[in-house]
Amino acid sequence: MTGGVVGTWHPAEAARLQQALRLTNEAFAETLGAAPRTVAKWHANPDISLTLEMQAALDTLLRRATPEAQQRFEQLARSTAADASGDGGDRRDLTERLLQATHLHSSLAWLDDVRQGEPGTSFDAVVRAAAAKTSRASVLAARGPDRPELSKLLLDYYSDGDTIEGAVFLEVSGTRLETSLVTRQAWPSDGLPRVADAEFSFSRAEVPAAPQASPGLIAAAEDRLVRCLTGGTRLVDQPTYRLLSCEPRPDVIRAAFSLTSFTRYALSLDLLEAEALSAVAAGSDRMELRDQLLPGLASVFDPSGRECVGGSLALTALARPAQGDRPADFLLLLQERSGRVVNGTGRIAVIPKCFHQPTNEPPAEVDIRTTLLRELEEELFGRAEVDSTDFGSTVADVLHPSRMTAPLAWLLDAHGLDIRLTGFAYNLVAGSYEFPALIAVHDEAFWRDFGGAVEANWESSGLSRLSSADPDGIEELLQDPRWSDEGLVAFALGLKKLAETNPDRVRLPDFEIGVTH
Repeated sequence: MTGGVVGTWHPAEAARLQQALRLTNEAFAETLGAAPRTVAKWHANPDISLTLEMQAALDTLLRRATPEAQQRFEQLARSTAADASGDGGDRRDLTERLLQATHLHSSLAWLDDVRQGEPGTSFDAVVRAAAAKTSRASVLAARGPDRPELSKLLLDYYSDGDTIEGAVFLEVSGTRLETSLVTRQAWPSDGLPRVADAEFSFSRAEVPAAPQASPGLIAAAEDRLVRCLTGGTRLVDQPTYRLLSCEPRPDVIRAAFSLTSFTRYALSLDLLEAEALSAVAAGSDRMELRDQLLPGLASVFDPSGRECVGGSLALTALARPAQGDRPADFLLLLQERSGRVVNGTGRIAVIPKCFHQPTNEPPAEVDIRTTLLRELEEELFGRAEVDSTDFGSTVADVLHPSRMTAPLAWLLDAHGLDIRLTGFAYNLVAGSYEFPALIAVHDEAFWRDFGGAVEANWESSGLSRLSSADPDGIEELLQDPRWSDEGLVAFALGLKKLAETNPDRVRLPDFEIGVTH
């Protein structure tokens, strides 16, 4: 290929043009007048021969592309040629893999903008970094530090030697468990609100300026993209709610949201977790990226000044009839986060655990309840993923009742679903917002009819179960160091609310949850 002309188009050249134009499979196919499955076949089989008509269509598309897109196409072609002329067998393979990983292309483009580099700079850097890692012997990643170690590091970082007012803690059988969650809400208390008593609003506020391209930020962002390319971590850039403000009260929670791109969070503030884990492992309190992005409590409590992305996580409790020596109870569901999620890998959490994101119309889906219902279906009831990258261009309403799974349809028709918010907090790990919640099904008929259909999806590497009538098991679990802080707090608050609403089925150990004053 010379002078912007392709002698013969192959799937690899077509994929490079797709990346240069920054188009999804569906949009690229529509532009060419082809079916999306045709483009998918090109990615799956690079040896496919393209018809003369398709070659002509690709010639036209390249000729009509903007100068910037043509420049990106040329640079990608040069990178591939350089790999082919050297010893880069790994690099050639990785280049093709990254070309086909179209879900990462918007992240690469955003990182180019942050570093003010030429288009394709981050693409080349990620391929080089990935090749360097794959050329070395594979080393199994060590399990992250225990939850108390991480909490202590973060509380010490933000405390300046004093106790942080509003830090959430648990008291379990006389043992105090500190967490990295902070809040200005005096909870728990009587009258924790139902989701129906929460008021969520939406506005189209501008997103904050991109962070400074410090060496630490660029290196951490590239490392995340390498893991997405080679390690199976799933990162999908899609519209995501950004918190502007939150006013929690005992009778109502008011929160305002705008939109951002998930990439902007995943390649900035969400990188702080890995840095903190590394600091604990090294026995260090040095965290330069945190100094840059989230330097003090004032920044933590100012969500409008940063990419404050977060969501909700809920303790799911399903009523069951008595069986043998076990009394009538709730089945409590817990998960271990899989290696494919972007954060909390390997940690215990309640389920569902989700980022607050829209699928169709952001103003209409700003209520946390909508996200919880969608994720309940995806994470436990077998519904296919409904993120906008797969469905947004073809399905008018991915949340339409006619697309609902049978378990959720039963719950809504029978009015058997009880969803309650149990609090609000900021998470010091990445400055995210957390809405812990309880999802309770009080009708035993649901478990009888649908218990066999409850199964965790790819976000979990394992699903654990516990009886609400087992106080010893609950106490042991509360003290397990593998929890994420937000998961532990959501579990504890959900248990308290469950015992309050249905005390006959719940036997709790002696524990309390509160905030420092």
